[in-house]
Amino acid sequence: MAVAHKSSFTYFTTSSRGEQLAVPMSLNFVSPLVALFDVGWIVALGLITGRAYDLLALDGPASARSYLGPAISAAMLYFAFAYLGNLYRAPHLLRRRWQVGRSILIWAAVFLFLSAIAFLLKSGAAFSRGRMLIFFASGILMTGLVRLMVAKICAYVISSGALRPNQVILVASPEELANNEALPALGQHGYAVAAIFRLPFDQDNLRREDLLKELMREVVRNAREKRIDEVLVVLPWNRPDVIGQIENGLRMLPLPVKLLPDTVAARVLRRPLFELGPTQAVELQRAPLNITQRYSKRIIDLLLAAFGLFALTPFMAVIAAAIRLESRGPAMFLQTRVGFNGRSFRIYKFRTMRACEDGPIILQATREDNRVTQLGRLLRKLSIDEIPQLFNVLRGDMSLVGPRPHALAHDNEYDQLIATYAIRHKMRPGITGWAQVNGYRGETRELGLMKQRVESDLWYIEYWSLWLDVRILLLTIVRAFKSENAY
Repeated sequence: MAVAHKSSFTYFTTSSRGEQLAVPMSLNFVSPLVALFDVGWIVALGLITGRAYDLLALDGPASARSYLGPAISAAMLYFAFAYLGNLYRAPHLLRRRWQVGRSILIWAAVFLFLSAIAFLLKSGAAFSRGRMLIFFASGILMTGLVRLMVAKICAYVISSGALRPNQVILVASPEELANNEALPALGQHGYAVAAIFRLPFDQDNLRREDLLKELMREVVRNAREKRIDEVLVVLPWNRPDVIGQIENGLRMLPLPVKLLPDTVAARVLRRPLFELGPTQAVELQRAPLNITQRYSKRIIDLLLAAFGLFALTPFMAVIAAAIRLESRGPAMFLQTRVGFNGRSFRIYKFRTMRACEDGPIILQATREDNRVTQLGRLLRKLSIDEIPQLFNVLRGDMSLVGPRPHALAHDNEYDQLIATYAIRHKMRPGITGWAQVNGYRGETRELGLMKQRVESDLWYIEYWSLWLDVRILLLTIVRAFKSENAY
């Protein structure tokens, strides 16, 4: 790093190359080439697969026009969906796994769209199903191979040094130069810092506009002498007067001048930005599930709960009769639990104890608890006592998978002892959950055991997916027969 002294300020010239592969902004010129190549190979694939099908399945090939229409339609739709899906953005061209997954998803969406159009226009008879199926199947393989090839070529071009990184001048305060986390990563994203100009950032110097104007003149001179592409400004956002002076001082440059977030604003701007009427808003906290995810999870809950109740009704009747024969009291036990958003509900369970506690003080079941009946001990060990909660799932009180609901008395107790406890209520409680399949079920003799259960529930909320729900349901079935903490 070379240092040069200029009047009352200092700037630094840098010429270093990071170990990670940077994505120069000049890679953007590759994007239209990749898009054009996509259109070409899809049209070619449509012609080749159509002709191959006719040669193998029919007496001879049909006219090329019969293949060309569907091929061009698929190519244009693929380009449109890929463009909307950011497949051609320069930084994404190097993401091999992301590119392959996204491109296959787009290819499937293209054929679903074409199938829907053919159905609505009643033109399905005009297309050969055999041709289209071969076209679709071979396209899945081709689009994955093309994405891998594009990523490899782009990586080779960048590593060879053939593309010039974006040359920038950095105008920054000493505090931001020392603490701003974005600055060291500029080189990893295709920016080469040609010069750094330190602002004379103290109260006395900032009152001297002439000193700041002199600094801006030096920035302009440096930008004109070198092949500079952008000027980046980073300073505390609580100095709008200084930002305005820098903006005026660089106005004559035909270059983009960008203000980077300071260390405080950067933490906020990492979060999603949304349109909110006439302005924009930063989302400080997101809902655990968006509307599509909520409906997907709810539909699966309804289908599986309804099927489960239909299939298990005879078994449930036998269990209910056995409970009534073994001990006095109802077969079903209802207890107040805390559910979604802190709202209470009545949970259904098979009665496994001689006592039916539901008040401000409830004792957890312990090993060799004399309140538990002999049949109840077996039902609790195999989690059969939880089956009636399928009714709660149908009612909307619960989900098949989620944080297990606790009795109202226990909920109030642990809410005072564990700071993050109430976050569990951001999702519907479940018959089973991530904590349960990881062994955190049954009695919590120590506060640490409940903290581990809460941490597992919060992890589930943060990383929820439909596949995770399926995985938990399968693990619940496997581990139901070897649980050591249920008694």
